[in-house]
Amino acid sequence: MLFLAAACAVMLGCSKNDDGNNKNCSKPQNLSIDQINSTSAFFSWETGGESAFEIEYGERGFRLGEGTVRQTSQTEYLIDGLTPVTEYKVYLRSNCGSDGYSSYISAVLLTLENTDACHTPTNLELVAVDSNSIELTWDENNETAWEVEFGTNGFPLGTGITIQTTQSNVEIMSLLPATTYEIYTRANCGDDGYSGYSEQLVVTTDGI
Repeated sequence: MLFLAAACAVMLGCSKNDDGNNKNCSKPQNLSIDQINSTSAFFSWETGGESAFEIEYGERGFRLGEGTVRQTSQTEYLIDGLTPVTEYKVYLRSNCGSDGYSSYISAVLLTLENTDACHTPTNLELVAVDSNSIELTWDENNETAWEVEFGTNGFPLGTGITIQTTQSNVEIMSLLPATTYEIYTRANCGDDGYSGYSEQLVVTTDGI
């Protein structure tokens, strides 16, 4: 099984106020690493009252400002492309626009050993979108079956609608117009279980 409970592989902790105490920008709270495999980690947090966030991560010991930076308006994120059996540190802070940034909170994670039993699909891409459907494609990476999971923006991964397919492309039907969806896919390897999830694809359907 590629994904293990986060408690087995994660040490959590809040950092000191790296940027000082910005009273105009509340820091996020309760950063939690929810799922880990050999090359990716999925984590979530509570807002603290803000609506935009900056993530910075790198191998443990990296200097802030020299890591990989991502911006998001969601309260969950999947980082991919990690190295197996490696410690990473993840920093998270609120992005308050003209009011600047909050102080950081942080977490340390250890990626798992790569068993190569089930390969994660990559390059999840949009092919077409209209008011009630989205067509997707992805790289197979030597697998033959996949599970696509989707839901409206902000849905918790694992609680969405799933589609099983043996094709490396799928059309999701009966969607709501002018609605933003998050989409993931993972390989279904039968007795070897599931791969890690692909990076998320966020798509907004057309209006009527």
